Amino acid sequence: MGNRFQDFHRVLAAESVSNFGAMLSRLAIPWLATLTLAATPLQMGWLLVADVLAGAVGGLLLGAWIDARGKRRVMLVTDVLRAAVLAGLGALAWLQQLNLPLLVAAAAANGLLTVAFEMARSAWMAQRIADANLTRANAQLAVGTSLSETLAFALGGWLYQGLGAVLALLVDALSYLASALCLRGLPEAPAAAQAAREGPVWRQWRDDTAAGLALLWSDSRLRLLAVIEVLGALAMSLGGTSYMIFVTRELGFSTGEQGLIFATGGLGALLGASLAVRLGRRLGGGMAMAAGLALCALGAACTPLAVGAGLMAAALLVTQQVVGDAGQTVHQIHERTLRQTLVPEGLLARVDGGLRSLGQGATLAGALGGGMLASAWGTRLALWGMVALMGLAAVLAWRGLAAVRSPQP
Repeated sequence: MGNRFQDFHRVLAAESVSNFGAMLSRLAIPWLATLTLAATPLQMGWLLVADVLAGAVGGLLLGAWIDARGKRRVMLVTDVLRAAVLAGLGALAWLQQLNLPLLVAAAAANGLLTVAFEMARSAWMAQRIADANLTRANAQLAVGTSLSETLAFALGGWLYQGLGAVLALLVDALSYLASALCLRGLPEAPAAAQAAREGPVWRQWRDDTAAGLALLWSDSRLRLLAVIEVLGALAMSLGGTSYMIFVTRELGFSTGEQGLIFATGGLGALLGASLAVRLGRRLGGGMAMAAGLALCALGAACTPLAVGAGLMAAALLVTQQVVGDAGQTVHQIHERTLRQTLVPEGLLARVDGGLRSLGQGATLAGALGGGMLASAWGTRLALWGMVALMGLAAVLAWRGLAAVRSPQP
């Protein structure tokens, strides 16, 4: 089993490098739209919708396809395809042939491929790592993700500014190829065994997808995870539409001050990852997940309490970053572990995809609803709405998952 956990370090390296590329893409594509194509706000909205909608549709449509294939193979293919998408964008920018429809298509393709990589990676972990080691593995994954995101956000602007769009996109493409190299020699997680069936391929795919959704609906614990996924995504999207406006316009913090405040979120994520395993042992996976959601709500409540751009407001925003990100990390680690341990091996990607699709759909709904709520009643009230949704998710997790224990080594 020790060798299997050592194999996970290849996946950890690939995920960290791949996530670095994914975060660079989510910076580079909007910058291309803004700086190269002079996109309007409505056109920028289409970019966001393309990314999120592709993830939602991909999670639903690709689950059965991923379950029927080797997970290492899927990760390799998606890395290479993402590199090709970014290299193609760079070539179009260099030839001055880039336009907004092509950029929207690239954003959708990148979102789709990223979701496929993440589902395959999660299924590989569930198949190749002992249940007792999954919480620790997911905690390490959270640390790698946090560090790669921080590095991408810290370097992304300088890469784009210093190298220009074409070379920055090339660096982005190379990061995906580096991720693929990390997976060399990784043992395969085999495809789910399937009985021979008659009928059109589309009908088999429909039945396979329906099997994953049926399990998601029939198991009370998975059904509760779905509800919590929707509430969390709604909360984050609802708050996300108002946060920057609130901090910039209503409180009056400069962009430099905001950057320093946002940087503390990485510390919170590292803190959450370091606490997650111990909380799981002491409280159980379900209660640890509830505790993480409660910390998310507590952190989120600090933001609408802030007034002005003074030290007290800055302290509240820093508290929100540290406490909220720590809670979010604890919740994500245990939620991911529950997904991996509650679902039969042959349905891992389908159930994971169903949950992701629900979350992505809720993200779109929350963005729309949050914009309308903030426009009608102000950004502070919208932020309190985020607190309420996170608090409700914590209560539901506490009541419904208290008896769920984490597998222990």
